[in-house]
Amino acid sequence: MNPAIAMTKNRHDQFAKQYLKGMLSPFSQEIEISFELPPGEALQVDIWFIPQSRQPIELLGQLGKMVIAPSLIEVFRNPISTEDLFHCIEKLCRVRAEWSRRSKREKQKIKPQDQPQLWLIVPTASEKSLNGCNAIAKKKWPKGFYFFGDTLRIGFVVVHQLPVIPETLLLRLLGRDEVQRKAIEELLELPQQPLTDFIRENITKLRIMLKSQPNLTTNDQETLLNIDALYEDWRNQTIREGIAVGRQEGRQEGRQEGRQEGRQEGRQEGDRTTLESMLLVKFGTIDRKLAAVVPALLNLSPIDRVRAVMQLSQEELIQRFGQRP
Repeated sequence: MNPAIAMTKNRHDQFAKQYLKGMLSPFSQEIEISFELPPGEALQVDIWFIPQSRQPIELLGQLGKMVIAPSLIEVFRNPISTEDLFHCIEKLCRVRAEWSRRSKREKQKIKPQDQPQLWLIVPTASEKSLNGCNAIAKKKWPKGFYFFGDTLRIGFVVVHQLPVIPETLLLRLLGRDEVQRKAIEELLELPQQPLTDFIRENITKLRIMLKSQPNLTTNDQETLLNIDALYEDWRNQTIREGIAVGRQEGRQEGRQEGRQEGRQEGRQEGDRTTLESMLLVKFGTIDRKLAAVVPALLNLSPIDRVRAVMQLSQEELIQRFGQRP
């Protein structure tokens, strides 16, 4: 494998790419992770995104403001090196060259504001590094955003410099260590609303997916530790909602037996919802054979149930827990 490609693959953890894809997919005309750039020697972009419209996505805060044009998004868990910076600029040049060739074939002129742009998301950046790129802040953007010359259409997002405001929450979740932990704590404290529900759902699904992957990087393992609290909050909330439904049904019955049965059904429904979400995220779909293992898995303890889904393949689950004639 080409060293540049290996460097790119090893540099990025799965969390950042899958997380951003989950956030941006509902608003995309086109989105792809690990997007391979033709022609010539292969290079990959973490996220390639074309928006449905050229208006800021208000639900996504500053992230939604960033992606009003076709965007290449590169995420780093460590400060960007000079070599990595030039690799990213090369990717932008290749994309722009391909767009130019296509516009000539189709005899369509690309407006300057519709040209692809490059976003570099980094945890930290020294003043020396920013000055070396002539990257400057702009009044309409919060602290932590820096830009090369307008013609280049390259932006830096220094996550650990971002102000702690709701509009930067999605980006601060891509930080490291204390920045990421505090962002998750902030998310847990927010009242339920479309944005927070959207983030929680995507991150908890991602947590389940990462748990099923072998040979996680150190970065992925660190991320998993940070989002465990969010996962437990989501799981408990799902169970509580199921219990609440059961209790309500029990009260309507007006009998002690009804309340007890309602509570039990609520717990079971919460467990079933959590289990089916795990299966759906890991395998993409739940067919008839996989659905048949659900009752047997629900009979396991919560820990054994999670361990079975995370460690076994679909075929192994069906063989071990499927209903037998």
